[in-house]
Amino acid sequence: MKKFSRFLSILSAMFGILTLIPAPKGRAGGYIWIPKLWAGAWAPFLAIAGALGALLGLRRKDRAAIIFGLFGAFAGIRHTQRVTKKHGAFDLAFGADWEQRIPPEQWVRLSRPYQLIQPAKPLGLCQKDINIGTSDASLLCDVWIPPREGKPSRLGVIFLHGTFWQALDKDFLTRPLFARLVNQGHVVMDVAYSLAPAANMKQMVDEVKRSIVWMKEHAEELNIDPNRVVMLGSSIGGGQLALLAAYTPNALQSKRIKTDTSVRGVISTYGVTDLTAYVHEYGLMVPNQPEYTWQMTEDMRPYIHDKTWLDRFVTRARAFPAYRYGNMPGGAALMIDVFGGTLNEIPETYKLYSPLTHVGAHCPPTLQIFGEEDFSISTSQGRRLHAALQSVNVPSAYVKYPDTVHGFDQYFGVSRRVSPAAQMATNDIEQFLALMV
Repeated sequence: MKKFSRFLSILSAMFGILTLIPAPKGRAGGYIWIPKLWAGAWAPFLAIAGALGALLGLRRKDRAAIIFGLFGAFAGIRHTQRVTKKHGAFDLAFGADWEQRIPPEQWVRLSRPYQLIQPAKPLGLCQKDINIGTSDASLLCDVWIPPREGKPSRLGVIFLHGTFWQALDKDFLTRPLFARLVNQGHVVMDVAYSLAPAANMKQMVDEVKRSIVWMKEHAEELNIDPNRVVMLGSSIGGGQLALLAAYTPNALQSKRIKTDTSVRGVISTYGVTDLTAYVHEYGLMVPNQPEYTWQMTEDMRPYIHDKTWLDRFVTRARAFPAYRYGNMPGGAALMIDVFGGTLNEIPETYKLYSPLTHVGAHCPPTLQIFGEEDFSISTSQGRRLHAALQSVNVPSAYVKYPDTVHGFDQYFGVSRRVSPAAQMATNDIEQFLALMV
């Protein structure tokens, strides 16, 4: 029993320390990213473990178990309280009466902001691998439909995954979020847009615009209002694409697109807003970026490993296509592949594809969510976009969770139904979408 109490107390204290230590920016922050992420996600349970360890230690008169356990309990409770504290972002964006503007039938469907374990929801129906591309290029998506017994909200959500414009796929760790959204009557379209280095930013943006067109043109069969389509983008790449598409209606797209590509609203979770500034931030993680294309050497170029089953999975299954998996994240060639050159060579291109550049009164209501201690992107990206939107009277909600790192709402090893920060982010997304209905 003494060993068990010490184990609980020390485990709780070790992870508790991680919730208190600020994460450094850049590559150094990446070293403690996963442990710190897990520490925050499991904070309530680590607090319980610490308290239990301290109580057992008290019975055994084990001073070490008591001290470590009390510290772990304190750290877990502190983190949970800080993350779940109510913020006023929606009051500032939509007015103090914003809750009254949500339809009553929609309001009752919303999740409670935080529960120790959020109840699971049925996932609804899914139409997999729908090709919404052109005759000469495929573009796949999944469409998640609300359960038949629920009342449709007639709102459509287009989801764009991260990461870094070059990795992952649709239907990757998103089902807990989609389950909550479809149970509120929303239709969710999960798009597998093309990735670098096979695709550049121009192609990615065009594909995102095509997804808007497809959803609007199929609005009747999806039982949605074509004027109520909302973009939702995750991480550096997906968030940037969602914001850019929302802020450039009927622009930056193929001339073959004739349908209106404006949207009702946009949500970005820790997405890039200013690419010019982000080049410096990315340089903190990948310091060997060339300042000019001619400085590229052969070892900087992406290449495909094709020796083992792991090679084939990582480089062919969209997990990290055409990049060596030992070169995470990105690599020195990323910006050149995505934008066609370095910032020194084509600064106007970086500015063109920055959502901040296109801010104006035409922009739709916006929700941005950030972790305060994100090691890979500065929260100033969201803060500056928020200020710019406010200056032109566009409803803008900017939410920043304390003691929280990158990817806090979408990762292996922790359920979105457990993590306090992930639950709060889900609730913010639900409330924003309810205001868009």
